[in-house]
Amino acid sequence: MNYFQKVLGASREEIKAIKNSWYMLGFISWVPLLGFGLIVVIFLSGVPRDLPIGVVDHDASKLSRMQLSNIESSAALAIKKQYNSLHEASRDLRDGTIYAIVIVPEHFEYDLRKGVQPAITVMLNTQFILMSKILHSSLAAVLMNGAATIDFVQTLVKDQRPELAKIAVAPIQIQITPFFNTYNSYFLFLVSAMLPALWSILVVMTMTIAMGEMFKRGREKMWFQSAEESISAAIIGKMLPYIVVQMLWGLGVVYFVYGVMPWPFAGSWLILAAAMFITIVVYQFIALAFYALKFEYASALSLGAVFTAPAFAAMGITFPLMDMGGAGVVWHDLLPVSHYIHIQISQANYGAPLSSIGTTFAALSLFLLVTPFVYWRFKRVSREWMS
Repeated sequence: MNYFQKVLGASREEIKAIKNSWYMLGFISWVPLLGFGLIVVIFLSGVPRDLPIGVVDHDASKLSRMQLSNIESSAALAIKKQYNSLHEASRDLRDGTIYAIVIVPEHFEYDLRKGVQPAITVMLNTQFILMSKILHSSLAAVLMNGAATIDFVQTLVKDQRPELAKIAVAPIQIQITPFFNTYNSYFLFLVSAMLPALWSILVVMTMTIAMGEMFKRGREKMWFQSAEESISAAIIGKMLPYIVVQMLWGLGVVYFVYGVMPWPFAGSWLILAAAMFITIVVYQFIALAFYALKFEYASALSLGAVFTAPAFAAMGITFPLMDMGGAGVVWHDLLPVSHYIHIQISQANYGAPLSSIGTTFAALSLFLLVTPFVYWRFKRVSREWMS
């Protein structure tokens, strides 16, 4: 029997084991579907809307009500409640009932008419980093537009020439051209990274569970006996069915983001598929390395969880890599999915040539250095079982 036949034989045995285990069947079918589906549903709207804020209007004038009306007209903002005091509003801000407080000062309209510049104060709960950024930009835009409208009307009353009033309010025209995420959608920004992060966790957990189930159900002796002639063929054969499944899930996820949703894929699907394949194999060998340390199911699962759980946070997507501390950068570099996501972004957004991401492929492939350790440990344990 040649090496290829040994690999296929080991794969057929693993497929039989999967068919006989509702647990494994679920973990490669509906569990990923449920996880991916939840993420998609949560962020499907693309842009957060109607974020609740509170208002303390100490002026209650026509102009202050106009500013509040401008805030209410913003798709991202919704005035949940108007408060009589800052103390009352602060309590709801701390409780998470609202995310921001807009405070209109006394004599707001009077000061404007007298040419004195009043200040509208905005208090944000910055514990919610993403929400506070959205609120900051939305409120700044709405309040600045409101101020510009007031300034335009005042200038028009004095000058009676609309074109000069417009120039006085906005002397410089600004053209902003968005690239890559032209829809300004958080779905593309977050989901395109969150799904691969979850996918990488599932790759490690699936491989760990596959080994753990074999030992748990007492099939390890049969497996080591069949692996006696070639332990590497037995390991690769065991990995192969899960490689196929995880490739299908990985490609399906990326196709959903860039094929079903309205964002074009600028690069090469072949390059991305190659990166995906290497990432799967790397994570499988890492999972086997965790298992090979003690050949204990629980400890391998724990190590796998600790290693993969910070994937999304350490990718450098939501938090810039250049602003991470030394430990953050090291953790980023130690996660294969961090290198994979750079390749995905380079292909999906930029259509980068292979020559420009060769070092990233090399860094991803370096994780395969764990394979000698996996082979040595399984070979040693195999001899112990056979002796």
